[in-house]
Amino acid sequence: MTAAALIIFGSLRLQLGAPQNPGPGFLPFLVGTLLLILSTALLVRSLRDGRENEPVKSSGSAKSIKLFGTVAALLLFAFAFPHLGFLPTTIPLMIFLSRVVGELNWKISLTIGMATSFFMYLLFKVWLKVQFPTGPWGF
Repeated sequence: MTAAALIIFGSLRLQLGAPQNPGPGFLPFLVGTLLLILSTALLVRSLRDGRENEPVKSSGSAKSIKLFGTVAALLLFAFAFPHLGFLPTTIPLMIFLSRVVGELNWKISLTIGMATSFFMYLLFKVWLKVQFPTGPWGF
């Protein structure tokens, strides 16, 4: 909750603007407000339940494999992205994260990887017109 308050107060030092014409502090203000609401809800929920969080029962080696696998996948993504483009690098990354880190089955991992990547492509490339490296296949 402290981080949310700092974000909100910091954004108030910038010009907020209006929803029709947002200033530089508008988005940080919204993010800080959302973070404050969600963290307050989590605090209330944990106090209402009256119990401490139970530790997750997972072996240290499984966590290490997930950690190093994620770091390796992100480094590979960062290296391949400028050369292969958005979709050919994002789809395998999302499938990997869903399958290995999220421990979902292959069918769901493939669906999440494809759907998330195409949605992000539509959002950033088509709607927001962000320029991505095209890669050898032109997308």
